[in-house]
Amino acid sequence: MRMAMRGLAVVAALVMSVGLVTSADGKRTLKGTFEWNDSGKKGDLEAVFTPTGEGKWDVAFHFVFRGEPHTYAGTAEGSLASGALKGRVLNDNKNRTFVFTGTFADGEFHGTHAEVGDDGDHPTGTLTLKS
Repeated sequence: MRMAMRGLAVVAALVMSVGLVTSADGKRTLKGTFEWNDSGKKGDLEAVFTPTGEGKWDVAFHFVFRGEPHTYAGTAEGSLASGALKGRVLNDNKNRTFVFTGTFADGEFHGTHAEVGDDGDHPTGTLTLKS
């Protein structure tokens, strides 16, 4: 019994150390920054990931741009611990689509974002996130 409890404690510590669990419902909140290419504007970014399946997430990005709060929401797929992560979100009015892609390494995500247009993706900037 004591050995089983110790083993369970080790597994729990490992899961927590790589940031796989942050709330009882599995939601993960990551914080970081964004940068917008055209204007050079930068700001704080909060991303809330809600699991929807193995390596699949609903995601909501919360940020302030030009003094106004925004939430861009959509879906993502990949790892929130290590490796590739990508997704697609709609702006507040749901009339513009953005994609993001990047990689998690050493607990940090570094990626790019782009607006989706009729003629392809147009790079709009960068973002970073960490637990």
